[in-house]
Amino acid sequence: MLRIRWGMRFFSKRNLMIKFIVISIFLGLWLGMMIYGRQMSLPAGISMLGHEYRVRDVAFFYDVTFKKGEAIVREQQIFDRILTVIDQAQRFVLLDMFLVNSEYDRGPEYPQLAARLVAKLIDKKLKNPALDIVLISDEINTHYGSAQSVYFNKLKEHGIAVIITDNTRLRDSNFIYSALWRLLGQGLSPQGHGWLPSPFSKNGEKMTLSAYLRLLNFKANHRKLVASEKTLLVTSANPHDASAHHSNIAFVVDGPIVADAVAGERAVARFSATDLPSLQVAAGEGQGEIAVRLISEGKIKARLLAALAGCGPKSVVKMAMFYLSEQEVVKALISAAERGAEIRLLLDPNKDAFGRQRNGIPNRPIANYLVKNGRGNIQVRWYATHGEQFHSKLTLISMPEQAVIIGGSANLTRRNIADLNLESCLEIKARSSAKVVAEVDHYFDRLWQNLDGEYSLPFADFEDTSLLRYRLALFCEWSGISTF
Repeated sequence: MLRIRWGMRFFSKRNLMIKFIVISIFLGLWLGMMIYGRQMSLPAGISMLGHEYRVRDVAFFYDVTFKKGEAIVREQQIFDRILTVIDQAQRFVLLDMFLVNSEYDRGPEYPQLAARLVAKLIDKKLKNPALDIVLISDEINTHYGSAQSVYFNKLKEHGIAVIITDNTRLRDSNFIYSALWRLLGQGLSPQGHGWLPSPFSKNGEKMTLSAYLRLLNFKANHRKLVASEKTLLVTSANPHDASAHHSNIAFVVDGPIVADAVAGERAVARFSATDLPSLQVAAGEGQGEIAVRLISEGKIKARLLAALAGCGPKSVVKMAMFYLSEQEVVKALISAAERGAEIRLLLDPNKDAFGRQRNGIPNRPIANYLVKNGRGNIQVRWYATHGEQFHSKLTLISMPEQAVIIGGSANLTRRNIADLNLESCLEIKARSSAKVVAEVDHYFDRLWQNLDGEYSLPFADFEDTSLLRYRLALFCEWSGISTF
């Protein structure tokens, strides 16, 4: 009997040791995959600091939804300008767009942006069969591989190339989860019979479990640009029906900068296991007083921080932003305020998300921190949204002789400007008297001062002094567990 009990104790200890070794190996692999996912090499051509080109003009466009009296007014410029770029193309059309779909919870009816864009591209191809047309987009439009996109299939049927970005090649923003996914779920096919409800709309395509697991990595090709052989348009707007009423911005520039856009998109195509056709860019003069540069991913943050570092007592920073939470940017804004710069932040209150109510994170607690620590030089107003979003991503830094403008697809969050998501912005440097600077300045002041309608609300309307919510915003920013 004693021998049996001793033997049971022996094997029990042995089993515990085996379990300990197995768990230790698994935790070690998990930790190793976290490190790998955060520090893996970026694909070639990503995080691009484009060449600086000299141009005579940069065109600025914007969409705004606002209240005038009792009426909701919508001024829309960007989508029509996108269609114009397509119309005027003679050699190629290259698009990289995050959202190209019409899926949303039915209720309000929205303009059919996705269908109009697809129809325009097909019509262009039918009229010019030799014209190369390529659309690069994100897997969100295919429910992360578990469904077909009707729009993408129509484009392919007409000889238009559609490239779905391979987001697995990007670094992990939600690194704790993504490490597990890379260990256990990456090899699972997202295709199959979907049985889980769509997270995007009640009546949307059902998704497979493996597609859901893929979604939870929270990574994306978030770029938004359109290029022809002579024109580049960089924007914050998506050709997505439910986004049609969002407030957005766009810049359009002609010239050899298009070559940088083609190079950046070719990099995305190549790490997504395909390639672009040979796209011939029109020759440009490259002369003018305005300096423009295409920047992507982490270089957006680098250029913004460099510009903020030069701000002093005679500098004014005007920022119109959907999300603001990246901590280096927050510190740079506070430092600029301490040096005497005047800073005005026009932010989305983070309360509306396609018919759902949000809790104000990250903008409200982060804004409170900025105002509290800005020595009176940081002012915040909230855009007055009515179910839509203030989706602009724009910064204007004005100094006595020169201004710097950075605008495009990138929110100022870790996910957007720390070499995680794919993003594209235009950096513009010009004299303070330049037309594009005056137009951007007037756009911001119109919204800030409510010049001809109700655009913005006082800081007190959405002030959030909760320390818990501030810490939650910081945790979400650090961990990547949120969608911002």
